[in-house]
Amino acid sequence: MKKILLGLFCLGLMPDAMAFSVMRKPKVYHVEITNESDYDRKDEPVVITSKEINRIKWIDVNVRVTDNGAPVQYQLDDMDGDLQNDELFFVTDIKAHSRKVIDVEFCGEQDTTKWTDRIYTALQFRDKKDKFPDLLRVEAKGSTNLFNDIYMHGVTIESELVGYRIYFDERQNIDLYGKKYRRIELPETQFYTTAEQLKAGYGVDVLWAGKAMGCGSLKRNGADKVANWTDVGIRGQRVVTTGPLRTVIEVYDIGREMFGRSGSFFEETTRQYYTLVAGHRDLQVDVNTDRGYHTYCTGVQKVGVTAEDSVRRGHKSEGWIRDGIAASWGCDYPDMGKKHIWAPEAIGMAVYVPQMYVEKSFEDELNYVYVLRPKKEKIRYYVSFCADKEEQGYHNARDWFASLDEWKQKIEHPVKIRVKK
Repeated sequence: MKKILLGLFCLGLMPDAMAFSVMRKPKVYHVEITNESDYDRKDEPVVITSKEINRIKWIDVNVRVTDNGAPVQYQLDDMDGDLQNDELFFVTDIKAHSRKVIDVEFCGEQDTTKWTDRIYTALQFRDKKDKFPDLLRVEAKGSTNLFNDIYMHGVTIESELVGYRIYFDERQNIDLYGKKYRRIELPETQFYTTAEQLKAGYGVDVLWAGKAMGCGSLKRNGADKVANWTDVGIRGQRVVTTGPLRTVIEVYDIGREMFGRSGSFFEETTRQYYTLVAGHRDLQVDVNTDRGYHTYCTGVQKVGVTAEDSVRRGHKSEGWIRDGIAASWGCDYPDMGKKHIWAPEAIGMAVYVPQMYVEKSFEDELNYVYVLRPKKEKIRYYVSFCADKEEQGYHNARDWFASLDEWKQKIEHPVKIRVKK
């Protein structure tokens, strides 16, 4: 009787005893991953949708993922908030010009491995008792200033290599957290590293954006000038999924105020989705808009372009924009109000935009900028950065710039994934 009940739990009620006697057996799918590129892949993301394996939808599904018999860490994600799983996600290493198979077993032996979270996500409210409750969504009128009411000023995400936050205000700038060691730190430092934590080897905020566009921030295009998200009807941020291997967050703007008519808005919605994967320093940015004829801007700021020579510490401000990549390297104070705590930081930044979305490029005093035009109301681009303080990173403009072609090639030549029963 216990075996029959287990079959019913895993596979659902069947019309006759013979059917579920067969169907209750564990079901194994084989995920074939092929890397045809010239580059080895580490922590390569693998996404399996419910369209490929319907059983992913089950909320109480028991899944075991293995690589040649060894357990693989994974996560099941509800991407659209309907309380059903939409995607199975895991990462894997694969050599250049090679193929491997990962097994995904449903209703088999449960994986009891104790895994470590490799991703951190936080959207928190700054309350009077400093308990900082975790939130899944923050939404407010565009005229409402919540910048100082959201802890860390906006949604914050971190992998072992890097940390990012996106400001909850009209700038929606991407700010950067650089680290010496590859580990999760933001639950402790919360982007505001103390002097004691710095002495202990913790990372720190490494970017002062000021009036520049930061690193890969999405902006409006105001007649070939970078423009902020002012005059929106509703502004919001949402945590889509929180890890342990992947985080996806949403930043959205609804409505745009009609010229000269306060309180009256055009129907216009732009949604930005930011994906950060364990073991990665780069973000994937997906933009959905219901106004495909609008153009947008992204790019990187010219780090340290306004700094004094003594502040740059031998790192001159340099960069370029070509072939879909905008890149910069430089050194400056990360917080002009806390120079006594945080020393100048040297960093490199980059954005890669596939050519299909590029309308034009230009430079202004503070930024290297691409103008983006949606295709079928969508845009996808990529953001990355490094900090000189990293033990295992890049420490000068030459090496950082040299690494970007491989980054671009890996994006342009993804692994191939095929699911077999």
